[in-house]
Amino acid sequence: MLIIPQKPWSEVENELKAYREIFQEVNKAQLLHQTSLGSPFVMKGEETAKEMATEYVGNYWDSIMDHYEFQSDHLKTTKGYEYYGKFTEKIKQYGNQDVKDFFLNLQVWGTPEQCYERVMSTRAKTGSESFLAAFSFGAMPYDEVEKSMRLFAKEVLPSLKAVPAAV
Repeated sequence: MLIIPQKPWSEVENELKAYREIFQEVNKAQLLHQTSLGSPFVMKGEETAKEMATEYVGNYWDSIMDHYEFQSDHLKTTKGYEYYGKFTEKIKQYGNQDVKDFFLNLQVWGTPEQCYERVMSTRAKTGSESFLAAFSFGAMPYDEVEKSMRLFAKEVLPSLKAVPAAV
């Protein structure tokens, strides 16, 4: 199962609980593995990380808005996309910038220590066994992608690898 950060963690936790119960009932076995996806951006300086994450996660958010056409109501009646129809209502209720900021705070960004804590926080909420990092997003220049990826590999990944498997 792939968990993509896009809604409040409390909703994700409730949905995972229900899914695990149904999975257990249908398969007579426990759901063994969940992977959480994130768009990490890692920098040594907290302020720089926040500024750049705000820009590039914001760009990514804008591309999601365009792709799904969240400014229209067509998803309310599209089978399988009903949740996205509700999402459109939330955008109208709170405004695009507040929802964009909410989305930013679901992502993994900051200093290496902050990124580690964010991944671990997601793991605690979801029971994820692994973290799938999508480093290139939001029209981020490739040199920035590479810097972030290398810093993640050097200073975050070793700490994540040291964490025992979830039980």
